[in-house]
Amino acid sequence: MGKQTRRDFLKVLGLTAGSLMMPQAVFGNQKTARKPNVVLIFTDDQGSIDVNCYGAKDLYTENLDCLAAEGTRFTQFYVGAPVCSPSRAALMTGRYPRCAGLLSNAPSDKGRPGMPTEQVTIAEMMKSAGYATGHVGKWHLGYTPETMPNGQGYDYSFGHMGGCIDNYSHFFYWQGPNRHDLWRNGTEVWREGEFFGDLMVDECKKFIDGHKDEPFFLYWAINMPHYPLQGIEKWRKPHGEYMRHSSPRWMN
Repeated sequence: MGKQTRRDFLKVLGLTAGSLMMPQAVFGNQKTARKPNVVLIFTDDQGSIDVNCYGAKDLYTENLDCLAAEGTRFTQFYVGAPVCSPSRAALMTGRYPRCAGLLSNAPSDKGRPGMPTEQVTIAEMMKSAGYATGHVGKWHLGYTPETMPNGQGYDYSFGHMGGCIDNYSHFFYWQGPNRHDLWRNGTEVWREGEFFGDLMVDECKKFIDGHKDEPFFLYWAINMPHYPLQGIEKWRKPHGEYMRHSSPRWMN
């Protein structure tokens, strides 16, 4: 028998955890209770004090406050790192960025790797536990087939691979040359002029509707409020002290 790697061990652990996550409900036919669906939402470069429920006075974050009120609001916690890629590596692996193999931001150039492929991601563990796995939004953990979402445990992926994009052209403008960065399952897609925030909402809905009859894990990595700060028209028109319009679709 070959040597068992840490990756193999954790995948087996994920399968075992999945079988124990929900106990069997014994109702004569010993029907197994369904595993809970999981939607993990990760906003980009948003500080803890950038939400009203954590003390912000100069912003209006109605829907985030609603999530906190109806769920659990943590008052003592740490993110893995203060910048994009290492914090995402920590979230995906449950490890410190150094242990996850990504101490700085991954490249935003196609063909360059990021987080090492031997790392075991939460998607791989959920997949081994019988879940359909989906990624929508920003990735920034590698730009090769092996280090893009479909190579790291995700059945489905829609979003950009680099650090940021223009929300309408879907080009990466931060460092030249300018390059288009919008992908579905490793294939480049063009949706010029369509607001990326709305595209994400549509993709999340499609994934959830497509897997409503089975347990699913959805990682929604919202690319906001990271640069560039681009709002739709109704958010550009001041209305009251804090522009108290209905929230944009990507926050609903």
